[in-house]
Amino acid sequence: MSANLSSGLGKGVGNGGGKGVGGGLASAGLPLAAAPKVGLWVFMGVIAALFGLFSVAFLMRMAMSDWRALPIVPWQLWLSTALLTAGSLAWEAARRGKRFAFALAYASSLLFIGVQLWAWQAMTALNFAVDGNPANSFFYLITGLHGLHVIGGLVAATIVGARGGAGMALCARYWHFLLALWLAMFGLLFSVTPELVQLVCNTLLPT
Repeated sequence: MSANLSSGLGKGVGNGGGKGVGGGLASAGLPLAAAPKVGLWVFMGVIAALFGLFSVAFLMRMAMSDWRALPIVPWQLWLSTALLTAGSLAWEAARRGKRFAFALAYASSLLFIGVQLWAWQAMTALNFAVDGNPANSFFYLITGLHGLHVIGGLVAATIVGARGGAGMALCARYWHFLLALWLAMFGLLFSVTPELVQLVCNTLLPT
């Protein structure tokens, strides 16, 4: 992946007289081979900002009188958390060239998506519909958006696998990020309460 991107950028530099993306990287003192890494860091930063905004909205909405916190944590979410953790470890093993690690990482990630959908089904069966409560809506929004980014990662991983594994380090880094993001969102959805938010606000902003 890195070699292909570097080659493409290199052609762009040659055709554009050192201008464009390649010229910008060169003028910034960055080698063209670093472009995919920089791009991934920027992409992860955008994702983190997006989920940060949703987290702020979640905390603000929690202060309204119609807020009803989710009373249970579906056991499927514990299973999906374990699968995402296993996937992150497997992607790291694949980065190091371990045999069968790529297949295990890919399978764990696919299973994560399936179990997340199972958790949605379980919540719906318990009458926690998406329109039943603002907390319910945030649950489906945040878990669904995270799942879409996992699916996008799987699409990229498929391309990496088809190219013989070039770019596996980027896959591993992205999955570590997805795991950290999921743990943060899991804690937000089920551990943060209006009382806790009020306590923190009173501590940081005493009247």
